[in-house]
Amino acid sequence: MIKLDSPYLMIGILVLAVIASGILCSEYSSAVNNSNSILFTNGSTVTAGDALLDTQNTKKIPLTSDPANIIRPLVTGQYLTVFTSLITGCAPRDVIANDTFIESNGTVSSKLNGPGTVICDSEGKIMIQEPTSMIWGHKLPYTTAVKEGDTIKLVQNGSVIKTLKASEISNDSVPTDFVSAEELKSWANSSSDGSNITVDYYLGDFNDNRSGVYGKDNITHEFGNSSYAYMRNYTSGAPVMVYQHNATKTNISSAVSILESLPEYPTEVRAENAREFARGWNGTIIPPHSAAHGKENVTFTSIAEAEAASGSATHGVCPPGRSLRDAMLKLGNPLPVGMSNAEEAILYEYRPTIDVLVTNNGDYPVEIEMWTEGEGGGTTIYTTIHELKDNATYPDTRTNDTNESSE
Repeated sequence: MIKLDSPYLMIGILVLAVIASGILCSEYSSAVNNSNSILFTNGSTVTAGDALLDTQNTKKIPLTSDPANIIRPLVTGQYLTVFTSLITGCAPRDVIANDTFIESNGTVSSKLNGPGTVICDSEGKIMIQEPTSMIWGHKLPYTTAVKEGDTIKLVQNGSVIKTLKASEISNDSVPTDFVSAEELKSWANSSSDGSNITVDYYLGDFNDNRSGVYGKDNITHEFGNSSYAYMRNYTSGAPVMVYQHNATKTNISSAVSILESLPEYPTEVRAENAREFARGWNGTIIPPHSAAHGKENVTFTSIAEAEAASGSATHGVCPPGRSLRDAMLKLGNPLPVGMSNAEEAILYEYRPTIDVLVTNNGDYPVEIEMWTEGEGGGTTIYTTIHELKDNATYPDTRTNDTNESSE
């Protein structure tokens, strides 16, 4: 007869408890969606309030194999989870490496300042990394329309997602934030087979190595409307500042130029071109050791010019070009692409904002501020270069030649 206080009896009871725990856990787990509760991948961007974990469908693990899974629910006061875990013999797998910015209900905490990054460790656990400095990405092609016979194919990442006839192109059938439906329809009717045009862009190639962000809703949610508006204004490949971390602006350079009247060219047209040039560059931000074009959604008026290969030129852009050029050269930057050191600052056949490329060789981002005062030949163009600087040391993973892709 085995005595009640026999060690063999205690061992047997423990073995039975382990078996029972495993059976109960197996039965309980099979009744729920035993999935990975992490809703974002490594490198994803999240903001305060985002649902990070699906706490209702977390994979359940037997307590006997990993009893530590019950610790976090116990510490955070999730007593129902603790009770259920003890009754069923299994607890939700703890997938949190650091809960500084993660609430017990699986959402991103309001304590997070700025767009955070999801970081996954080697064990598949996550944490949220708060931004400590400026963040910028780049406007990159996402959806391309390819002409094929009497149709266009919308292509994403090498895969065709939709095929349309020109007559089917509308605001409802294609992305229209960067190319309007009418523009795309006109392109489809006039282009040759094999031609392509980018109709949608995403934000990627971030300086802090976070993953790309796709779609207007996601971009505006994570980085704000101003970042998306900046994307729409600038050329493909343009750097886009999405987070400035309370950066301070310091005036580090300035220059002034005057339009003056030239009898051979209409003064008012030249003055409007000068104002448009200033609008086309005002607000442009250039990251350190990088380069950028101006806005693409500006319009210039051409004037007949025999010396230009095309027979016309956007006269009036040279005075503001001198102002921008001189302000940048004072900082030790190279002569912008598409400019000369002469009075006629903008070279023929270079579009004043889309083709001209300005380089920032400094260690901090700079912002170009341009504006005009006065009218006619007395129009004065001002340029101020602001350095954007915070107190954090941020990574600069860009190489000097990366922006060549935006050409």
